[in-house]
Amino acid sequence: MTEPARRRGTFAVLLACLPFAVLMALCLGSVGLAPGQVLSSLAAGAGLPVAPALGTTGETILWTLRLPRVLLAMLVGGGLAMVGAALQAVFRNPMADSGLLGVGSGAALGAVLAVHMGWSTETFLALPAAAFAGAMAAILAVYGLSHIGGRPSLEGLLLTGLAVSALASAGISLFLVATEEYRVKTVLFWLAGGLEGRGWTHLGLGAAFVLTGGALLLASSRALDLLSLGPEEAASLGLPVHLARMIVMALAAVVAGACTSVAGSVPFVGLVAPHALRPLVGPLGRHLLPASFLGGALLVLAADLASRTFSQRLDLPLGSVTAIVGAPYFLLALRSGLGRR
Repeated sequence: MTEPARRRGTFAVLLACLPFAVLMALCLGSVGLAPGQVLSSLAAGAGLPVAPALGTTGETILWTLRLPRVLLAMLVGGGLAMVGAALQAVFRNPMADSGLLGVGSGAALGAVLAVHMGWSTETFLALPAAAFAGAMAAILAVYGLSHIGGRPSLEGLLLTGLAVSALASAGISLFLVATEEYRVKTVLFWLAGGLEGRGWTHLGLGAAFVLTGGALLLASSRALDLLSLGPEEAASLGLPVHLARMIVMALAAVVAGACTSVAGSVPFVGLVAPHALRPLVGPLGRHLLPASFLGGALLVLAADLASRTFSQRLDLPLGSVTAIVGAPYFLLALRSGLGRR
């Protein structure tokens, strides 16, 4: 099969599977909803001349609980996957994701601080706002520290990101020890990742950053393609390498920070989706980024569905479900890469 045919087939499969997964996610749960009734209610909500088939309880479950959660799962998964694809091009490493920038640890530190200070119980959306601020503070710290003494290398950026992550993790531990026990449970649920209790407000705030940042990353596809060739080759083709690298990293931090602020820690999505799709759609950004968005959305949507249907008593942590899938994939990919050397 030729590469264009394989790419078209991959997009067709992703576009066919995603609506089916959305419908299943809307129907399945502690209270089951009939697919036909769900479709009728969605059509009526879209303004079509169709009478809603769900009762009052079903309408509340669909429109207040499940639909915003499903859309947010897609948004978070797609955003993290696009960030992973972009950073893999910047670092020229197929195993890269947002963890290299310290975004996750910075967001977690901000969330723990909000819980420790009591902001999360006193102010609506204080926890995701503090998490987003922490993610932005982490990337600023990485940027500032790595530029001490001149323009940094990729290795310098990577090591600085790991150091900032370690420092943020130390801060998290200190705040958790000093936080009252009844508040610790709140932040532990957030650190484990999950979409329980998220609504339209969280979706709107997340979408504003994720969709804007994702669109700008897609517009930077050519720069990503050149960066993946190496700094010397990219510079010889007229790309301002340092500026392009910093812009992509800033956009990646905004998108990943927004995703982490509303969903907590959701690991491995940014690694698995673009890494798995690259052989199918090719390495070019204009193909890989949208494919990664669709693949990441499908991955997190399926993981969230599994997390809330596996047990009738409680929702499993979303981050644990993605880790169960992502960690073995990472080990297999790493082993395969080492075996080819």
